[in-house]
Amino acid sequence: EADMFALMIAHMKADDWDRSTPHYEFTSHQLSEWLGVESKHIGSNLSPVANRLASRKIGIKVETGKGDIEFDYRPLFKHIAYKNGTLTMVPNDMLKSEYIEYNQGFALINTRNFFDVKKEYSKRLYELLSRFKDKGFEMHQQKLDELKGVFGLLDEAGKLKKDKSSFKNNSVFMKRCIRESIKELTEHPQIRKELLFLEGENGEKGFEVIKKGRTITGIKFL
Repeated sequence: EADMFALMIAHMKADDWDRSTPHYEFTSHQLSEWLGVESKHIGSNLSPVANRLASRKIGIKVETGKGDIEFDYRPLFKHIAYKNGTLTMVPNDMLKSEYIEYNQGFALINTRNFFDVKKEYSKRLYELLSRFKDKGFEMHQQKLDELKGVFGLLDEAGKLKKDKSSFKNNSVFMKRCIRESIKELTEHPQIRKELLFLEGENGEKGFEVIKKGRTITGIKFL
């Protein structure tokens, strides 16, 4: 999913939205080269991924002071199709400003390296760090709950998704999303030159934990 979404974002320009909703098309040859999948297997491989991506939405759900539930959900895409060897992706124009803002940050990312990273959580961490570290900005402390959102673990209400319940244990989150992701990124021959991971005072590579008492409340990437 991250690869398909990144493929569209990498080819998006702000002026694409000037006249009407943009359409992005990619041939099976391009997809094969970028995603590392044989051309004849593109359809079967992308179908379940596109199905999940088409159902993705952004939104909020809140409980009012009167006890009522209010919500606002908007799907990411108007249309995703693969026909005659061409993948067509049409973003939802109701999210035009969000797409343009996101695209500006994505421009800082080396897309070839992004596609080359294998694990989903490693991709998300690479994207996060690329927006800051590669340009010499010092990253602020990241709250743990906000990071769980970045890694796609939370639903629209800000609660852990049902299939991500194991991440309620912060040690599971630290292991799978942070330590294992940093390990994969530092072992990548190009990314290790692009992003520098320093060792913290606690001996952890690439980050320090922020604690309140004995509870981890945030992370500072180094």
